[in-house]
Amino acid sequence: MSPRQKMINMMYLVLLALLAMNVSAEILNAFEIIAKKLNASANQALNTTETQIKGMKKKIDDEITNEGNKKNEGLKDTLDRIKAETSATVSLLDKHIAALRDSISGVDPETGQLLKKDETEKNHQYFIGKGAEEDANGGRGSGEAFKLHQSLDKYVKFLSDIYNSQVKEASQKLKLEDEYITKDPSTAITHEGEAKTWERYVFEGPLVANIAMLESMKADVYEKEKRALDLLNQRLGVIDFKFDKVIAIDAPISGIVPAGLQFQTRLFVAASSSSIQPRFSSGSGSIKQEEGGMATLTIGASGGVIPQGKLEGTQSYSASIQVPKATGGVETLNVEGKFTVRKPEIVITSAAVQVLYRNCANDVNIDVPALGDFYNPVVTGSGAEIIKSQESKKKFRIVPTGKSCVVTVNSNTNGQNIKIGDVDYKVIEPPKPSVNMAVNGQTYNGSKMVPKTSRVNVRLEPDADFKANMPLDAKYGISGVDVLAQLSLGPPTKVNSVAGGEASTASGIAVTLGTQVRDSRSGTKVYIRMNEIYRVNFKGARIPDTRFSEVERTLSLVVE
Repeated sequence: MSPRQKMINMMYLVLLALLAMNVSAEILNAFEIIAKKLNASANQALNTTETQIKGMKKKIDDEITNEGNKKNEGLKDTLDRIKAETSATVSLLDKHIAALRDSISGVDPETGQLLKKDETEKNHQYFIGKGAEEDANGGRGSGEAFKLHQSLDKYVKFLSDIYNSQVKEASQKLKLEDEYITKDPSTAITHEGEAKTWERYVFEGPLVANIAMLESMKADVYEKEKRALDLLNQRLGVIDFKFDKVIAIDAPISGIVPAGLQFQTRLFVAASSSSIQPRFSSGSGSIKQEEGGMATLTIGASGGVIPQGKLEGTQSYSASIQVPKATGGVETLNVEGKFTVRKPEIVITSAAVQVLYRNCANDVNIDVPALGDFYNPVVTGSGAEIIKSQESKKKFRIVPTGKSCVVTVNSNTNGQNIKIGDVDYKVIEPPKPSVNMAVNGQTYNGSKMVPKTSRVNVRLEPDADFKANMPLDAKYGISGVDVLAQLSLGPPTKVNSVAGGEASTASGIAVTLGTQVRDSRSGTKVYIRMNEIYRVNFKGARIPDTRFSEVERTLSLVVE
């Protein structure tokens, strides 16, 4: 049941209670308030049906004028008949309301309130009759209630006949016995134990309750009229608006959205009708049409709207809604709005490094926790090569080549590449390896002379932390080693050369001092000079390390 019908049923129950108790002023006042609200509802229904009939007639006239189509011309007469019968029935109900209000009760000229809300005898005689009249017509009486009963039945049959003539399926046709407003109650009985008639059930009570019931009957009349008009409306295809103005509304789900997530807003008009099918469009994002004349607009929140150095920015959007007009044509309603894009925190972690090393495999985890499952990173870098891991979408290898690197983090959400933010890095060289020399398997510190036949090894020792964190990049080599000796008073001369190779292994590069050193006098000073020192990165590329001076690349010893 509709809320209005539930209210009417409750009024019937209250009327029964009124007969068994002394009616308080509060209850009588409540009935007067209900009567006024029902009257306002009836007036609104009157305006709605008049607007609908006007629109239907205009549609018929347009068909005749613009298309030469007269197939619905006869429908105008049907609409006039419906309007005339409805007006006559409502006028009859208004006549009874006026009789109760003006003749039986009277109205306070200052407040407009009824003077005799609790009057029962005179309005009983008015509706049912008095004396022997009460028992006429099978106990229905011979008063105005019985006459009203007949008039309402006639009106309901009139509308039902029109309705049933428009439907083809038998299952859709109305059953007259179910349509009557004046059906006798199935459970109510009189104090004599007899079943109550509709007349007594409705009008036995205080005057103010009778007025409320008459107002509710007006609503019943308009409801049945509206149903018939809706059916005829389908034949014409005219949009039935129960309002005279529509307003486009958008209702954002959230006004603040982290960059990379999606902003959503519900779009709808401020009035609804099952026959209205609005069309939604937007250049700002994607539209998903929903039932009930609504749609959801989804827009990727872009970090590009956040000013440099700020945490928030404003992103604008727009949409349009096309709604059919009751008078024909389409009305376009524009929607414009804004929402705040908040910069989410980009969390970059690494078990290996806390800084970026030039020309090294800096493996990092790049995550944006605020995006959750929506996070689908697209990472690029200026002055660096970015290699995405095949194991996890959050793992990346950054290989910088310059002095600085800007890592840009985007998220690909629903086909939209949305910028999250930038992370600036300072790029440094890996720490220099240490140069060590071993003589006969022992580290040589230059404090004593060594045999001329000694075994000499040169080794480059990587920085311990760098080697532990980035083992693929902690490999070093020497292009070659020259052996020079101070054999005379002149400058040192080269006495031997050794091929280069990887020098960061445990054994390093073996250096042979040569025959000339073995034949030299005791106290001869020998120099071990390393040529180019280079690092081998994770790709196997040789990267010269030019930070070593001539002194650092030259080791010395004295033979005995």
